[in-house]
Amino acid sequence: MSDEKEYELVENDLFLPGSRIKLDHTMFLNEYDISGLLDKGVEELRELFNESVQQEKSMYEVLQSGLQVWERYAAQTRKLQLALNHLEVAPVEHTGNQWTEDKDGVRTISNLVYKMTYRLTENPKWNLWSAKPLNNRWLAEWEVTINTPKLGNWCYVAGQKRKFAERISAENYLNGRIHAYAKYFTELSPPVPEKYKMLFMESGCVLPGYRLEGREQQQKKTSVMDKISEAQSQKKAEPAAPSKKKTEPEL
Repeated sequence: MSDEKEYELVENDLFLPGSRIKLDHTMFLNEYDISGLLDKGVEELRELFNESVQQEKSMYEVLQSGLQVWERYAAQTRKLQLALNHLEVAPVEHTGNQWTEDKDGVRTISNLVYKMTYRLTENPKWNLWSAKPLNNRWLAEWEVTINTPKLGNWCYVAGQKRKFAERISAENYLNGRIHAYAKYFTELSPPVPEKYKMLFMESGCVLPGYRLEGREQQQKKTSVMDKISEAQSQKKAEPAAPSKKKTEPEL
């Protein structure tokens, strides 16, 4: 609010760094005295009025010019913020493709992309008198999810709950599921499928330590072309180093 007694100023400004700026000022006259202007002629008043309007317009143009400068700073601020968002994503927790077990008997294996859990529990309500277990004595539960580093995001890949009369049958079933999804846990950072890529991207870029499925060949080709171009520019070529076969970690 202004300290002037002749008018009241209502301000509705907004400033969001790197995003938005709004200057909204509305002026209201309170108690005013125009008696000193009434003794002037219409032409003189019109001239004074036009002069005052022009002064307002000049100030408005100054503000517009300042906003154009703000646009450039705001664009830079936004890019810096996006870069910070990308680099400040905390690394995802994982077991390094090793099985672990918690106090509730849930076993977990995970890496930078996938996570698998399973649990085998016994139903205490089976027929102790006849020593004949009910069909639902053993409950086998498992699921595979995406182990994304982006907090608040969760994605289900596969899973199931099944009941068995005998423990050996339940264990065989779980071992079969573990074997079926073992391919997901041979690398610390397996390629990310296209449909899950947004869970591993921030500010339009893939997070550090990840690569998208199906783009490995493109990346490899680009790398080779860069090396050839560099060799031609230097007018010499160096023999390629022999490739080493990577040993996959065992579960």
